[in-house]
Amino acid sequence: MKALIAIGIIFCCLAGCSSSAQVTNDKEMAKNIQKLFVKKDVSSVDVSKLSDFKWEKGYLLTNTSKKEDVEKLVNAPISKEVMEKISSADQMLVFVHEGEVVRYVELPHDFITQDKNELEFSSSHSELKFNKKREGKLIKAGDKTLSSEDALTVESIMEQIKWKKADYSVALDPDVQLTYEGAVYNVRFTSESTELTSKKRGVYGKVTGEAAQRLYEILM
Repeated sequence: MKALIAIGIIFCCLAGCSSSAQVTNDKEMAKNIQKLFVKKDVSSVDVSKLSDFKWEKGYLLTNTSKKEDVEKLVNAPISKEVMEKISSADQMLVFVHEGEVVRYVELPHDFITQDKNELEFSSSHSELKFNKKREGKLIKAGDKTLSSEDALTVESIMEQIKWKKADYSVALDPDVQLTYEGAVYNVRFTSESTELTSKKRGVYGKVTGEAAQRLYEILM
């Protein structure tokens, strides 16, 4: 009961009301979950291995959660403003230690498989399945339309890129053209990175490491 009331406290904080509770939005864990999601043949994430804090229980809230279901879970009335916060995050992981919320993680997409009967997890059962079968955006590499799973991977990588404004009087000589959200990106691969430019959006971005390798495997 104490843990459920504590979750109500974080909802109060999210809605903007005054509270002495200091709860951190773990953006680093969110980034690590997204990095694992794009890895090939990785179907789940063990959140206990990504957490550097103590916790016993966790809850998965989603943008499809019904108000009455959330109220039943937290044993407290939930305002319209709080439900809007949950919906805007798509998914939210809430971590509880000794009856108090200690951390929450906002995910920009439904990366975690949603099961209405499994909204609660624990530090001893902390492996969450990835939702790689959901529909991805329509993305093309040249004339080829990507599969749903590949589109989800590309979508996640594109959202992690730190885009910069650039002068496109001279565009990159592309190895392939990527069509994403109505814009064409020239994509060039090097031995160490993948570079992308979009003249329409006036941006330049680059990824390295495993993300660059995954783009090469999917687009080429």
